[in-house]
Amino acid sequence: MSGQAGTPEAGCTDVLPGSRSALDPGRAIKPGRHGLSPETVAAIQRERLIDAFVQVVSERGFAHTTISRVTEGAGVTKKTFYAHFTDLDDCFLAAYQRGMDILLRLMREAYEAAPSWPDGIHAGLRTLLAALAREPRFARASLVEVNAAGPQVRQARIDNLARFRAFFADPSLAPVPVAVVDAIVGGIYSAIHVQMETGEAGELPSLLPSLTYFALLPLIGREAASPYLNGDPT
Repeated sequence: MSGQAGTPEAGCTDVLPGSRSALDPGRAIKPGRHGLSPETVAAIQRERLIDAFVQVVSERGFAHTTISRVTEGAGVTKKTFYAHFTDLDDCFLAAYQRGMDILLRLMREAYEAAPSWPDGIHAGLRTLLAALAREPRFARASLVEVNAAGPQVRQARIDNLARFRAFFADPSLAPVPVAVVDAIVGGIYSAIHVQMETGEAGELPSLLPSLTYFALLPLIGREAASPYLNGDPT
């Protein structure tokens, strides 16, 4: 069974993969008659496997992540793993896509609530950096360990970076060449990646002024972008 998007556990649609312990007693399925449907049991097991995978890969690195370690971390058998995923790359893809969907939705909500396009970029980046800082395991898996994954996962990274182009398709802007947008998105991604490689995820929010300025400078000019660099965009 290929790793397609599963149903998140109730109340956890904003929680990035890897942020919860897969072995939390509240997520355990009682043996015997538990009253849960097979679909609910499968969804819980799948979510536990995804969380365990992110935890293992963030701590050990993808090169040292094994199915045995993931199933041990999830409290399930290898048979259960193979009921949901074909291999570790398939599990990685499910975790990565789940997390990116959450991040982009939260960013879009912040962006759309802002009074102007520059403020929207600022709000979206603030949301992204704060979310990654709160969930360092997913940040490491999605920004660093993704480079060691197979071609399917690396292609998903390319596809998801392209989704950030939507933030630059604002009616108030003159049409921006895709290559320019991709260069801006790539620069932001690179800066966050370097921070994850050389520092702590908790320091990511400190990048907000410089990344906002970097995103806005080529599109609205130095004078309009400078207040964001100085930390006072009002």
